Amino acid sequence: MLQTVNVHSYFDCTNAYTKKEPMRLIRQQHRHLYGAKAFVANIGCGLLIFGLGWPIQTQADELTESMRSSTVPVVCLISPENIGTGSGFIVATGKHVVTNRHVVACAEEGGRVGVMSASGELVQATVAWKSKAKDLAILNVEKSLGGRPVTFATRSTMDERDKVIVAGYPGAARRSERDFGRVSFAEGIISKFTELDSPDGTIRHIQITAPVNPGNSGGPLFNELGQVIGINVQKSLTAVLVVDPSAPQGVGLERVPLGEGVAWAILSDELLVEMERLHLPFTAIRSKPGAFEAEFGKQPIMILLASLAMLLAVISIGLMLTHRGRVAIKEAVTRGRNFATKQVRIPAKPRTNPVLRGISGPYANAIMPMDDKPIAIGRDAKVCQLVMPSDATDIGRRHCTVRWDRVSGTFLLEDCWTTNGTFLGNGDTVEPAKPKYIKPGDQFYLANRQYQFEVALEPNS
Repeated sequence: MLQTVNVHSYFDCTNAYTKKEPMRLIRQQHRHLYGAKAFVANIGCGLLIFGLGWPIQTQADELTESMRSSTVPVVCLISPENIGTGSGFIVATGKHVVTNRHVVACAEEGGRVGVMSASGELVQATVAWKSKAKDLAILNVEKSLGGRPVTFATRSTMDERDKVIVAGYPGAARRSERDFGRVSFAEGIISKFTELDSPDGTIRHIQITAPVNPGNSGGPLFNELGQVIGINVQKSLTAVLVVDPSAPQGVGLERVPLGEGVAWAILSDELLVEMERLHLPFTAIRSKPGAFEAEFGKQPIMILLASLAMLLAVISIGLMLTHRGRVAIKEAVTRGRNFATKQVRIPAKPRTNPVLRGISGPYANAIMPMDDKPIAIGRDAKVCQLVMPSDATDIGRRHCTVRWDRVSGTFLLEDCWTTNGTFLGNGDTVEPAKPKYIKPGDQFYLANRQYQFEVALEPNS
C-alpha cells in the first residue's frame, strides 16, 4: 500500500533548516538519501536471495555426490551361475570397504569377493575382518576405488525422528545392466533404538522407516549431513509357504514383508570400536550440532551470505546517521548507477556434448552419446553396453571401458586385463586397470585397427 506524505507538515518540522537552504537543495538531498537506502537494501536483498537460492541446490548436489562417491557395490562369486550382490562403503584411507558379513559369506566356501570402483572396474578384495554376531565385515581391496572415505557420527548425535538416508544397490531397482553400479537413495526417519542379544553380547541397532531391500545389505545409513550413522542390515520379513512346482513336494518357502516401514541398521558405534582395535583411521562426530551449526553444515554459503547482508544493513544504517556517511553513500549510488547503465556483451560459449564415434568395425560411422558413466566394450552383452560380434575372439568379453570426465574435460580409457590389449591411435599400449586420459579427437582401438573408435565433443544441435 502506498503511503501519502504531507510535504508541508514534513518541512514545518524543519523550519530552522529550510530558512538556510533553498527548497530545491532539500528535495535533492532527500532524494539522494532515499536512493542510497534503496541501493543498500537492494544489495542486501540480492545477497540474501542469492544465498537462499543457488547455494541450497549446490549444497544438496554436493552432499548427494559425496554420499554416492562413498557407496560401492560388493559382489560375492561362487560360480558364474551363483553370484551374490550387496552394498558397502569406503573407509580408512580408501582401500578398505565395510559391508555385512552375510554379503561376503561365499568367501568362507572358497568364493571370490570383488568391489566395483568409480571407473566401473571390478577390483578383487579379501576379508580382513568379520563378525558373525555383529554381521559386519571389513574388506581389503587391491587398490584405491576412487571414492571418498566416509565420516561417521556416533549414537550421541542421534535422536528419534531424525531424518536418515539409505544408500545402496537393491536388486529390485536393477531393470537393466546399466543400472548395476548406480546408487539408489531412500529417505526415512529413526523410529527407535533397539538391541539384539547374541552369544558375544548385546548388539545395538537403529530401527528406521526408510526401505531396506535385498541388495541394500551392508550399505551406509547417512544422517542429513551425509555422515554414516549405521550399516543397513535387514528389513521386517517372514517366511511363508507358497506353491512351487520346482520344489520336491510342490511347496516352497518365500520371504515376504512382515510390516511396512520397518527396517534395521547396525549402529555405527559397533563398527568404530572394531576399527579402533584394527588401527584403521576414521573421522567420527561425537556431539550433536546445535541448530545454527547443523544448518551451517548443510548450507554454509547461504549462512555466510545472509550474515554479510545483515552486516551491510547495519553498516548502512550507521552511515546514514552521519553527514559524511550520507555523502559517501550518495557517491556510491552514483557510481553504481553509472556501472549499471553500461551494457557489456559477452559472447555465448558454444555448448558441446561428449560422444564416442565408431571409425571401423561393427560400429563404423555410429555416434554414441556419453556421460560420466563408463561405457564397456566387449563380446559379453551382460556386462557391456557396446557389444562386439561373438565370433570376434580377439576381443575380450569385457575388453575396455571409456567415459567422459566432466571435471578435466577429457576422457578416461581403461583396459580390462585383456589378452590382446587396448591401444591408442599412435600405437601406444593402454596398461590394464590404469585409466588413461585422452583428449577430444584422440582415437583408440581394441586388439587391432579393425575395431577403432574416436572420442570427440560435438556442438549442441
